[in-house]
Amino acid sequence: MDIANINKIIEAINESDVAKSHLKDHMFLLKQGECAFSEKRYEDGISILEMLYKHVSNDLNIKMMLAIAYDHEGHPVKSIRLWEEICEAKPYDGELSLALALAYRKQDWMQKAIEQFKTTVDLFPDNQLAWEHLVECYIDEEDTHEAKMNCFGAMYLLKEYGVESAKLNAFAFSFMIPDDSDKADKYLATIIDIMRGGDERKQNYYESIIGDVLWNIDMEECYEFMPRVREMADTLTDISVDLAYDIERIEKKAEILAMVETFPEMLCRIIKLIDNDCDCIECSRNLMSMECSILADYDGYHPELLRLSKDHPNLYEMHSEFFDEVVSGIDRERILNTRFRILADDEIKPILIRADGSEINPVVETYRREGKKIGRNEICPCGSGKKYKKCCSG
Repeated sequence: MDIANINKIIEAINESDVAKSHLKDHMFLLKQGECAFSEKRYEDGISILEMLYKHVSNDLNIKMMLAIAYDHEGHPVKSIRLWEEICEAKPYDGELSLALALAYRKQDWMQKAIEQFKTTVDLFPDNQLAWEHLVECYIDEEDTHEAKMNCFGAMYLLKEYGVESAKLNAFAFSFMIPDDSDKADKYLATIIDIMRGGDERKQNYYESIIGDVLWNIDMEECYEFMPRVREMADTLTDISVDLAYDIERIEKKAEILAMVETFPEMLCRIIKLIDNDCDCIECSRNLMSMECSILADYDGYHPELLRLSKDHPNLYEMHSEFFDEVVSGIDRERILNTRFRILADDEIKPILIRADGSEINPVVETYRREGKKIGRNEICPCGSGKKYKKCCSG
């Protein structure tokens, strides 16, 4: 049905003398609006509902449908005004109060949202979603005191109703992680239990909780909780590519942090630099300078690299091409001299650090040319048969 026909029906309704006949015609139009939305003809649906609203503005069903439609089509203020009218008409309806609070929050009207969420939980203390949003609003407003008070209060209250909230436990974890690791771990264990017995349709909800936990772990550098995160992820049948990447990334950071305590500093610095995944000139030259230390103290670093490949194969793999060259010991002097020459062209003189942390005195002989200078177009002395400029010179 097109809008012109809808207008004719509205006109017919207005001209009718039988008030009771209006209801049937209004319901028919309402069905047409619902049909338009189900077919994703949102503009048609809004037009139908707006026409109906003009003639039956006290019908809450029409108001609710129009409020939802306005929000869907990017008219949040119009949506909020209708929700306010609806809540004024039904002040004790918790679901309607929650809808208005969510509309306020979506528009970033935080103070109004907070007050409306508080109204909602006063009406229905067991409304888990309202409590979660209320605490999150306080966190967004950086009101940590109110966030904590409402979080722990809500958890206690909901428990009396037999309700456990994974999100509130995630908030509690974030409050405890800097000060009380035992309590923080208990909150993660509770989240895992909730997820194991939860609804599989809440995949996105649970992934957002894992993301929040990951963020707090990374911010506080409390990587000892990463096994718990892996348990959470394992409770889900599948996880998104982005979340899998974030978990792997932070697990790697945890492994690197653990590595710092037992491996030579220079080796740890190389792994950290590789993990930054930056290919700028400065980082490339820094990496080359650090590699010179590994090459210059072969006897010191060789056993450490073997240990790295055994204890942390994932970290070894990050720079395995270079590490394999060092472990093999083949052409070590040539590789070192090549790096020295490249760095010297950029006027960089690397500080060489042994595996035991002591500094290696610069070896002047490393830069000393033996014999006459080799021309760029001469055959390379390495025996490759290529011209020097296309072989060992660069």
